[in-house]
Amino acid sequence: MSLITVLRPAVPQDCEHIYNAHRYSVQYTCTRSYNQQILEAWSKLLNPSGYLDTMTDPGKALWVAEYRGHIQGFFQLDLKDGQLDALYVHPFVHNHGLGTALLQRAEELALNAGLSLVKLYASLNSVTFYQLNGYESLGSAELPLNRDVTVECELMRKYL
Repeated sequence: MSLITVLRPAVPQDCEHIYNAHRYSVQYTCTRSYNQQILEAWSKLLNPSGYLDTMTDPGKALWVAEYRGHIQGFFQLDLKDGQLDALYVHPFVHNHGLGTALLQRAEELALNAGLSLVKLYASLNSVTFYQLNGYESLGSAELPLNRDVTVECELMRKYL
């Protein structure tokens, strides 16, 4: 990770930038693991204003990674359930340490909130990333994207 990277809590003005990182990550990174029907259903769930609820919920954390002055990634963590609901990095800046930095910050926040583990549903393309960061797979799962489409993923956890 570069010295020109900043991790910070998200603010409402970040919503459009978070959305862009999220959308591009789903559209480009996930194409290796999912078909077009899944990617379209997933993308329809994304919306710039959808991040505001997380920002105003004291039981949740939404942080961004600024890299070279632009938001290039984020995570969303449920501090009550110890669940990492989202962690995405723009595909154009993969392999710069942003995902690892975001994950480590999420784990720090979870630990500071008194949690002993973090759990998550990993998209198939991200399983190796989480394994490299100490997460173990608890098995495959399917999450509904809408009434007709589900997405296959891995339930994973890490003890802190």
